[in-house]
Amino acid sequence: MNNILILELAVGIIVSFTLLGIFIWAVKGGQFDDSKKAMDGLLFDSEEDLRDAVKKEKKVKALKEKKAKKTS
Repeated sequence: MNNILILELAVGIIVSFTLLGIFIWAVKGGQFDDSKKAMDGLLFDSEEDLRDAVKKEKKVKALKEKKAKKTS
């Protein structure tokens, strides 16, 4: 019984360190560097897209208020 637990612990530690190593490698390699995406999205959105976003936000707010009134 103890041998199985030791084996599971060893395999778990090896897998964990392997995944940590892959993550560190990806970070150092610049895999998660995408700081320009958010700024480009803000700069190049059209006015129509922004109006649609505002309409959607108002619609969601109205539905939440309507749902709150029903539950009250």
